[in-house]
Amino acid sequence: MSLADRAPTSIAKTDWRLVILLYGTGLLAAFQYAKIPYMLPGLLVLTPMSALAQAILLSVIGTVGALAGTFAGAICQAFGLRRTLLTGLMLGVAGAALPLLVHGHGMLLMARLVESVAHMAIVVAVPTLMLSLSSPADRPRVMALWSCYFTMTFIIAAAIAQPLLALGGWQAFAIVHVLLLLLALGLCSLKPMVDAAGDQGAKASAGQTNAPSVRSVLDAQIRLLQGAKLLAVPATFFGYTLLFVALVSVLPGLTTDTPQQRFILAMLLPGASLVGTAISMLALGRGVAGHRLVRFAALAILASGLALVLLHSGGIAIHSDTTRAVVLATFIFLGMLPAGIFSSIPALFKANDPDIALVNGGVVQFGNLGNFLGSPILALLLVNWGWVSIGLYLGLGASVVLVCLAFLKRHVSG
Repeated sequence: MSLADRAPTSIAKTDWRLVILLYGTGLLAAFQYAKIPYMLPGLLVLTPMSALAQAILLSVIGTVGALAGTFAGAICQAFGLRRTLLTGLMLGVAGAALPLLVHGHGMLLMARLVESVAHMAIVVAVPTLMLSLSSPADRPRVMALWSCYFTMTFIIAAAIAQPLLALGGWQAFAIVHVLLLLLALGLCSLKPMVDAAGDQGAKASAGQTNAPSVRSVLDAQIRLLQGAKLLAVPATFFGYTLLFVALVSVLPGLTTDTPQQRFILAMLLPGASLVGTAISMLALGRGVAGHRLVRFAALAILASGLALVLLHSGGIAIHSDTTRAVVLATFIFLGMLPAGIFSSIPALFKANDPDIALVNGGVVQFGNLGNFLGSPILALLLVNWGWVSIGLYLGLGASVVLVCLAFLKRHVSG
């Protein structure tokens, strides 16, 4: 049985080994984001760049994802999961290796564009395959596990950064990434997996369908935007991404007054988010519905925002232990949000529904859009209103989630 085989209607037992293999492959896709801040200082020695050029290099994957995530889902539907995943891994190897072979801003930008395509292919195909390898009882927990792949990667990157840089500079990051991608490519080529894309995806993986037309790919974007059931998960995820990246970037520097405290909090915040994911997985294992977790977490974040506003009005300093405690609690609730959102996918679609790939493409698109918009919105609020803006921004993001949740819950229930 190959990766292109059609998913059965119901799998009796989750193949956790393959689920973990796919999860690890997702980590390697997220590493395309996580590695570049550590590689950039060394790259600047070889290739001096303006601040604008650096910003483009850092943001190109997110920008491409925001523009073309749904297109990637549509292409994945047509080509099938096997072809999409393996092609993504091969492109990932090429993109990771290119900076080792050539220099210059143009070639580095080309490498990041190649990695952008690889990233979309992997993160659309992987969660769809993970669903196809899971029993009905385990699907919500498997999706909750997938929801933290991005956070987990950034924690791992921070933990290995100093040893890798000491061992071989920025090149060590590129070499390790290439080797791990090659390992994942080999394992995913050899291991038996099933394709959850249905008859069309299975035929596509076997090379029996034509490439999608430009019109069909554009139609998929329109279909996602017009279909409330298809849009429910990406739109709710957009509310989460408005919050997480902006807050995790700003809060360590804003709520601490020493470099050591800043470093500790920068590790604690994503760690607290993983605690929230673990709590969600336990709750999902006990039968709690994903949309209920989302509602609880969003209301708790709303309460955290109100607490920060009250602390500010009461004259409590932003560097106080009380403020940091509220912030840490908020990140636990933030970790529950994507777990609940992703675990709603099995309640909306059967495991072999070809529309799951389109939904995952929408998640990539709306997630990157939230990441792109969140930081400048928060920065604008901070410039105008100071640190009370953190509480106001939490209220804004939680409100977006709650509004989108109303649509998500309706389709889950219906």
